Amino acid sequence: MLYAIVLLLATSVYFALSGLTNAGADKMHLPQKAFIDGNPDENLARMESKERRRQPWMPLSKRYKKIIPRLRLPFRLKHRLIKAGSPVGILEFLLFEALAVLSLPVISLILLGDKLAKANIVFISAVIGVLLPVLWLNAKIRKRQHRMRRELPNVIDLLNLCVSGGLDFMLSVQRVVRDLKRSELTEELAEVYRETQMGASRKEALKNFAWRVDMPEVYSFVRTLTQADRMGTPIAEALKIQSDEIRVRRFQRGEAMALKAPIKLLFPLFVFILPVVLVIVTGPIFLDFIRGKYQFSF
Repeated sequence: MLYAIVLLLATSVYFALSGLTNAGADKMHLPQKAFIDGNPDENLARMESKERRRQPWMPLSKRYKKIIPRLRLPFRLKHRLIKAGSPVGILEFLLFEALAVLSLPVISLILLGDKLAKANIVFISAVIGVLLPVLWLNAKIRKRQHRMRRELPNVIDLLNLCVSGGLDFMLSVQRVVRDLKRSELTEELAEVYRETQMGASRKEALKNFAWRVDMPEVYSFVRTLTQADRMGTPIAEALKIQSDEIRVRRFQRGEAMALKAPIKLLFPLFVFILPVVLVIVTGPIFLDFIRGKYQFSF
């Protein structure tokens, strides 16, 4: 029981503090060492070669990739793995989930078999084993989207500078990818540039970019560029408006998270702090009452 209380307290404090941390101030400048050193062309070629070779530990998916379409796996799972940056393949994720479902009941029975009912232990541990990979994947998606959300306004500003200087939009994308250090957002923009080089239209490449990232800010960014291209509006002006809008939205999200922080702190306050205060305040009075120092006459 003591370990459960400590774990619950640590979890509550973590979520409360993580909400405050993610709410951080809106940085209007690029971070230090945002630009690459050395020859930009060599760095761009190295990034493209690494991107082509990058297969994050997917031996099962590569070996049995012909079997994957026959399994008729949910399309949503594939989309969520892409949103997380493809940390594992589909078969690796399913194997991870199967191992969690099979191993957690065994471990729980070994540790808690003599203290609780075995049926309850197996059921609860199996449910935890099903949810554990999903929670891990959700955490990967949130962290990746958070990093991309912080980088997006600065990247749009750089695109605006390149377009205002006379470059085409796709050449501006190439210049930004070449000059900035490698990150999730620059990798996605590099993929957009490669798709256009392989024959896809700019509209199609941008829509694929929005589908892979699946963020409201990116959908708004792609929609603005598509409408500007269709209506003949200057792209530089559209990019400037989009950058300001994303910064305002991020600032509003930070304010909302800061306002939610006191509400999130109410649960640990009432469950852990308030009982301790009541014990400290009323404990001496209760002990004196038991010892007979206080007598009440009715």
